[in-house]
Amino acid sequence: MAAAERSKPEQTTVCGPAMIRGAGLFHGQVARVRLLPAEAGTGIVFRRVDLAGSPEIPARVEYVQPGARRTILTSGEARVETTEHLLAALFGLRVDNCVVELDGAEVPAVDGSAMPFCEAILGAGICGQGVLRRAGRIAELQRISEPASGQWIECIPGGSDDLVIDYRLDYGAESPLPSQSWAVEVTPELFLREIAAARTFVMAAEVEALQAAGYGRHLTRRELVVFEADGSVQENQVRWDNEPVRHKVLDCIGDLALSGLTCSGRIVACRSGHKLNHVMARVLSTIVNMEAGNTVRRAGRAA
Repeated sequence: MAAAERSKPEQTTVCGPAMIRGAGLFHGQVARVRLLPAEAGTGIVFRRVDLAGSPEIPARVEYVQPGARRTILTSGEARVETTEHLLAALFGLRVDNCVVELDGAEVPAVDGSAMPFCEAILGAGICGQGVLRRAGRIAELQRISEPASGQWIECIPGGSDDLVIDYRLDYGAESPLPSQSWAVEVTPELFLREIAAARTFVMAAEVEALQAAGYGRHLTRRELVVFEADGSVQENQVRWDNEPVRHKVLDCIGDLALSGLTCSGRIVACRSGHKLNHVMARVLSTIVNMEAGNTVRRAGRAA
């Protein structure tokens, strides 16, 4: 779409129900997700239908609960884990409003990517709602960093009406995974073709510790992209040579979706994980939509 066409885009929702069922990545419990149409202005809302009263959790950064290696949202006693891949699919396909009914505490992992969610969404259809989308434009450089770990993420103004994500993956010289860099404009077309199918990955050295902590005990190497000490992938194969950095971009999209709006500009990240992504989502959530352009005026260092 041309810039003029995007100047006042309308909100969208799914045209009808879509369902995904499967085991969670971390806990292995089988859950069913139903994506349902929602009124304009609703945003993305998770609804725990297995709990009394079917409590809801808005997919907003203020509901983030700290957790290792995944994004967790909580409201009162309700909790939803590993939301990032589903949120990336909704954001990448420009679905603004959706109720996500879930009968368990963790979103299904399916194949570890966002593609199964995209297929379900496209199967249901995406409908315009005749109400303007809440959008913002990054107008000032903002940088958030963790100096001790060398992780950082920044947002900078861009010349496009789309969001561009530029990710640098670098685990150091001792890592079996070589450094990778990749930048992509997040349009629905490019999201589907270049990002959505990138799967979660892990180093073989991490698997034993994770399973000892009770995570992913149901998984085999055929169900994960596991990089061995020599850099090979056992009992599986990568979909792209740089699939890991593509998946980090996917995670970043899912986390930044928690800002609650679509913004244009450029996000550059180095080794950023969910924690820094969430901080940046809070920065982006301060954007106020103005006709002359929107400015982010808050930055800081991660705690």
